[in-house]
Amino acid sequence: MTRARSWLLALAFLSLLASKPVLAVSPSYVMFYGGSLSAPVVQQLYPAPQFEFLWSPFRSGHEIPKSLEGRPYVKFAIFWGRWNEVPTKPEAACQHGRLYLPTASEPGIVVLTDTTMDQPGADHPDARPIPDNLSGFTHVWKMGPSELATAKRLGVPGV
Repeated sequence: MTRARSWLLALAFLSLLASKPVLAVSPSYVMFYGGSLSAPVVQQLYPAPQFEFLWSPFRSGHEIPKSLEGRPYVKFAIFWGRWNEVPTKPEAACQHGRLYLPTASEPGIVVLTDTTMDQPGADHPDARPIPDNLSGFTHVWKMGPSELATAKRLGVPGV
C-alpha cells in the first residue's frame, strides 16, 4: 500500500510540474500613449512595489473630481498575465488609466478602470474597452513625489 501511495504522490507531483499556471497575478507590461507622446512607450514590468501606483485600487478615493476635465493627461494601458510578445496596441489591455500631469497648484492624479481576471487557464485576461470620458473610470488617487519620479523613469513626459 505504501508503494502505491508513493507512486500516486509522484504522479501528482509530476502533473503539477507539467501544468501551466492559471494566470500571473501581476501586470507584465504598461503602455503609455497619447498626450504629448508621439509614439507609445511600452515598459516590461517586474513585480515591484514602486510600480503599484499605476494599478493598485486599494489606494482609491471615492469620487473622480470633475476638475480633471480639460487637464492634460497621458493614457496608459496595463497588460496583466503572460504575453509571448510585447503588446503593441492599447486596445488589447484589460485595464486602462490616465495619469493627469501635475500642475503648479495640483498634484499628479491617476484614474483607473476595474479589471476582471475571468478567463481561467488563459495566459492573460480579455481586452476591455478604453473609456472615452471620466465616467468610465472607477478609481482615483493622488501621486506622491516618489511615484512621480518612477513615472518619469518609465518614460512619462511632463512629470
